[in-house]
Amino acid sequence: MTTAASIMPATVTSLPKGTQIPSANSSASAATSGTLTESDFLTLLTTQLENQDPLNPQNPSDFAAELAQFSTASGVQTLNTTLGAGSGVQAANLVGKNVAVSGNALLLSNGSAQGAFNLSAAASDVKVTITNASGSVVDVVDLGAMGAGNQNFTWNGQSLTGATQSSGTYSYTINATSASSANTVTATPYAVVPVTSVVMGGTNGPMLDLGGGLAPVALSSVQEVF
Repeated sequence: MTTAASIMPATVTSLPKGTQIPSANSSASAATSGTLTESDFLTLLTTQLENQDPLNPQNPSDFAAELAQFSTASGVQTLNTTLGAGSGVQAANLVGKNVAVSGNALLLSNGSAQGAFNLSAAASDVKVTITNASGSVVDVVDLGAMGAGNQNFTWNGQSLTGATQSSGTYSYTINATSASSANTVTATPYAVVPVTSVVMGGTNGPMLDLGGGLAPVALSSVQEVF
């Protein structure tokens, strides 16, 4: 993030010998953080004006430039704060909704499970193979021809023999054939899972807690919202 220290001049101006500058605590704090605060800047500016040489005053152009640069830094910091707050609100609005994130988990609940994936090109036939926790094939869903881009499907929770499966987490793989040849189309699977809560203040922004035993993900990891 751009800081006041990174875009302001390295020095404000040379001050007369014996000039009182900001307190040690303030200077130490600024040195430790590497960032000039608004208070630090105003203190330095006031000191500069009080102690400039009357016979060689501060150049008005330099003075205006310093004010403009600090205004830019302050604006950037305010914008970053606003955007961060907006991300938090956006994340909070996802609680209770299903989102598509990286993974191939398939959550079966109340006799239905939803999955999603992305096709790198149009496919003449797309088949979804569903397996249980032990790796055994439970069902194969033929979705037929599908276009390129994000797609989704629903599994009715029944096996190849028509037996109803118990609720829980299953896995799936996708086999897609090109519409123009027998070559395989790259398919990227997504796990469609509910957002149970949001954790704010992380280094990567808001983190979403997910159902189905999946690890939390950053808001930026969401591919689709259902």
